[in-house]
Amino acid sequence: MPQSREARRRGPDLDLSPPVRLDLWAILLAAGVAVGTVSPSLAPVLLVAGSIVAIGALLWRVLVPTEWRLMAILAPVFAAGGVAIALLHAATPDPLADLAAMEPGEVVLVGRIASPPESSSFGYMADLRVERLWYEDREVLRGGGVEVFAGDLSIGVGDRVRVEGEISRPQVGEDGFDYGRYLATKRISALVEATSVRPVG
Repeated sequence: MPQSREARRRGPDLDLSPPVRLDLWAILLAAGVAVGTVSPSLAPVLLVAGSIVAIGALLWRVLVPTEWRLMAILAPVFAAGGVAIALLHAATPDPLADLAAMEPGEVVLVGRIASPPESSSFGYMADLRVERLWYEDREVLRGGGVEVFAGDLSIGVGDRVRVEGEISRPQVGEDGFDYGRYLATKRISALVEATSVRPVG
């Protein structure tokens, strides 16, 4: 005899309450990446703080709301993952940064503008995703990112341009701020003081 519709629907009772919140995982991962890139010496502080929160959430259930308890316990895992990503990225060879460190002088780049031009002490600056780079009339690499400084940047995001100028590595400021580490968070390896910026098809 065929089973009734209600009998066929019957299954295990799943108790999905209380809800579990993991909304902050992306923020913790990004914090780990930022700290590991800009100030690696602070990475242990971030991990210790996350571990303290996790241990507290394990030992005292009232420390955090029930729905956030799993998030608190996993906090050091996400933070450590972000730091690991930053350290792996730093250990990866960067041909563009190596070329800039040699300060070869004039280079020619073709790529797309990745950020709106902003005013700077040099004039204007914008991020450029490099498609090709030539040195002494020879193509030497493809890919990467640079920050372009020019007296005039009448261009917009997404424009494909040809840039001529001197390439160099970012320097640590007199105040101790490591501009190169900051740029690394935007996947930028070098600076270019442009003498010419022209749109190309």
